[in-house]
Amino acid sequence: MRRSLSTITVICILILMTGCWDQDLLKNARLLYGAGFDVAPNGKLLSTLVIREMPASEQQSPKNDIIYSIGNTTMEARDKADDKISRFLRAYRNRIILIGEEQAKQDIYPILDTIYRDPKSALNARIGVTKGRATDLLSLEKVGNVLIAEEIDELIKSKEMTTNVPKVTVETIYPVIMDSGEDFVLPYLLEKGKRVDAGQIAMFHNRQFTGVLNTAESTMFLLLKGDRGKVVRFTQKISNSHHDGYDFITFNVNKTKRKMKIRIQSGDQITVMLDLKWKVSIVEYPKNHIADKETVVQLNQILSEEMNRLINETINKMQIAHCDGLGIGRKLRAFYPEIWKKQKEDWGSNYQKVLFVPKIQVEITKKGIIN
Repeated sequence: MRRSLSTITVICILILMTGCWDQDLLKNARLLYGAGFDVAPNGKLLSTLVIREMPASEQQSPKNDIIYSIGNTTMEARDKADDKISRFLRAYRNRIILIGEEQAKQDIYPILDTIYRDPKSALNARIGVTKGRATDLLSLEKVGNVLIAEEIDELIKSKEMTTNVPKVTVETIYPVIMDSGEDFVLPYLLEKGKRVDAGQIAMFHNRQFTGVLNTAESTMFLLLKGDRGKVVRFTQKISNSHHDGYDFITFNVNKTKRKMKIRIQSGDQITVMLDLKWKVSIVEYPKNHIADKETVVQLNQILSEEMNRLINETINKMQIAHCDGLGIGRKLRAFYPEIWKKQKEDWGSNYQKVLFVPKIQVEITKKGIIN
């Protein structure tokens, strides 16, 4: 009797169980590996979609099929692209989203809105801004033997490790986009001789592209932010003796300590105190006089002065671009809410009036194995 009851129970459960009603078979899909968005000549949105063509046999290599479409919105442009291809366009393997410079000067959130609403979108796709049009970069199709989407994705990943660009994906950028007290930055890419350069940062304010930090400034910003990769390296000119190769020193930043304090002075003047301490190791120094303690002390002073200059240049550029990438507004909201209420309506202009007082101390702790 118990055995019969168990059998009947199992049969009832199997009948009530649902099948794979939401299956999305790979054989019915065309996979999107990269997407670019630009301003079209008529003011609409130009969408460039890099679709992966899977080889019919193992002896063949995968290829790209690049589809162009124009629409009023991201979804309309995608629907028009879908009309041009067989099977169904799917974005769950997408690796990179590029936004052209002119398009990035507008609010970039409408481009990302469709991605956030689609549960099958790749939230780990990286985002970047291109100098000129994104479509021109994606139209390279290949860099060497590497397809363009993978090349850009791996290039940005390597620049993240060397502390040149921030680690930004569709998922991680969303909280910052929605935060009025902090601006975000993205990798800035440009074409150089049929190759892609990705060592700079695009700054944003109010979700609009406002300026660019060069490679050294980008690394400095990430250190100020506390967002370092595995390697942090600078090459710095230290003299004006005009001897080629002997006037420069290259060093790695091994350890960093960072303190940031905000003070409100009379007249609601916001002052930000930045205190940094670096322990560095020498990678290249052709003069090779670092066995002398006096030389090391002198180098410490020179590097400290030059890095202080770089910090000031970086912060000055950010203030000109209205880019509060360090989240000063967020800290004001948390610790000085009354000040924030007065400042938040026009925070872009008020941020330019913030007084930054940086101080960095560089100490050489490793000199290499020569000595």
